[in-house]
Amino acid sequence: MSGIKTILTAAIAAVLWAGPVTAEINLPQVFAGCAGRLSAEMERSWLLSQDEAAHFEAQRESFQTLLDAVVPKEEMRTVLIYRIETKIAHASLLTTADFGVDAARAARARAVAQKHVAACERLLLGT
Repeated sequence: MSGIKTILTAAIAAVLWAGPVTAEINLPQVFAGCAGRLSAEMERSWLLSQDEAAHFEAQRESFQTLLDAVVPKEEMRTVLIYRIETKIAHASLLTTADFGVDAARAARARAVAQKHVAACERLLLGT
């Protein structure tokens, strides 16, 4: 019985000693990714003459404002490159969703694009 007590005491001490577990979030990457995705959505809405373009533009501007607040000027180029890469990837998803000949693949692309945009929208207040 004393062996179990020793193991439990050691386990509790190890947990307390380790401290709290925190997840590290890269805010510039999150904000740049969302700005890129929303840029792709906005351009798609323009091309297809949809009314959502203004909505996506406003959200994109919100993420750009957040991005400007957290990124030092000397890192802005790197963040801009990531934003553009994310925009291109999201635009590719939208192209597959809208014009893909494989219906199942188009549906998956649409679902993934919607999931990404929904995650971004949840980060903004009032949306």
